[in-house]
Amino acid sequence: MPILPTNSKNLNYKRQRASAKARAFTLLLVPHSGEKAKRLRLPSWALQVLTVMLLAFLAGLSWLGADYVRLRANDRELARLRTENHQQAQQIKELAQEAVTVQERLIEINNLDSEIRQMLGLPAREQQEELLNRGMPRGGPGRSVTPADIHQTLQDAADGIDPVKEKLIQLKKDVEQEQQRLAHTPAGWPVHGTITSRFGARRSPYGRGTEFHEGIDIAAPYGTAVKATGAGTVVYAGWRSGYGYMVIIDHGYGYRTAYAHNSKMKVAVGAAVKRGDTIAYVGSSGRSTGPHLHYEVLYQGVRRDPSSYL
Repeated sequence: MPILPTNSKNLNYKRQRASAKARAFTLLLVPHSGEKAKRLRLPSWALQVLTVMLLAFLAGLSWLGADYVRLRANDRELARLRTENHQQAQQIKELAQEAVTVQERLIEINNLDSEIRQMLGLPAREQQEELLNRGMPRGGPGRSVTPADIHQTLQDAADGIDPVKEKLIQLKKDVEQEQQRLAHTPAGWPVHGTITSRFGARRSPYGRGTEFHEGIDIAAPYGTAVKATGAGTVVYAGWRSGYGYMVIIDHGYGYRTAYAHNSKMKVAVGAAVKRGDTIAYVGSSGRSTGPHLHYEVLYQGVRRDPSSYL
């Protein structure tokens, strides 16, 4: 191995020092007080370390900033959820009240059914105690109402709808039947006038003694319209001894009415009539002492006092 000369070693040493100086940095600190400036020499590796530390600090600061933004976003979301939860709680409370209202209305309908039946004289139907005993949602005082409570309450109300609906349908049928019966039951005056002879025992208008009067006599001007006192079907329209021109109506439900001593008739056998329809005109046909209408009411074949039906 060759041996370098001494001057060659010095040259290499100088080059190494120059290279080390080139890889170092010098900070010049100049105070404003006029003091002597200070020099601070930093090797390149120290600057690299400072750079890495600065980058790490900036990275940490960025992470903290992002985390702060995330926390603020979470706070806003939490506040939104709290508001939404409060609104939902209020909605649940309102729904619970609506459920109670539905139940109360069902009970009112049930009571109305009973009242209508009582007014019409219809037999009362069995009350739904289970429906009537249902009240507020099961949350009750001391415990918040939950969706499950409302669901159960609405389910209870829904279960009560069909029975009430069936009752109302049956009530409608009963009312229609009652209306039909009332429409066919004799009621009102067959002709406007004055009662001259009442139902029952009376002095005979044709001589001495008494007789049983099977109806009432209503005096009215000759030709006055005679009205049917109930819906029904004409089963007789013709001359009958002693009664003259006579009309008999079968009303169903056990009722029949008779209209006698007419001057003429407007209906024939088989005709369907309603209450208030003109069926004949006042006259004095048959065994009569003057223009009037002889009016009879029969129920189950037994003559009744027509005055009770006027």
